[in-house]
Amino acid sequence: MVKSILTRKTSLPDRAQWQSRLDAVMPKLREVLEAEQGFVSVEYLWGMGDDGEFSQITTWKTLEDCQRYVRDGGAATVGAYEDRVIPTASHPDGGWVRKTFESVETA
Repeated sequence: MVKSILTRKTSLPDRAQWQSRLDAVMPKLREVLEAEQGFVSVEYLWGMGDDGEFSQITTWKTLEDCQRYVRDGGAATVGAYEDRVIPTASHPDGGWVRKTFESVETA
């Protein structure tokens, strides 16, 4: 499995507001994600630093599935829906960082 972790900061002041807005947009995000070939799951994490940082973790069957999602516009669509309800923080805190990892099974 392949995990893609997208991290950014929001301008929203607290987790409860972020959670409420995320809950409202999740049906639309799931609709886009579930239409993508090789999509397995999505998870969101709220940063413990109380600075508005959060992460979106998507899981894919293969690296090619993940790359297709990013390159063919699915990720941009999800990002646009997210940013409408969870606005990105102003510069210099508004950078979006995506890193991709392969899952490792341990014995």
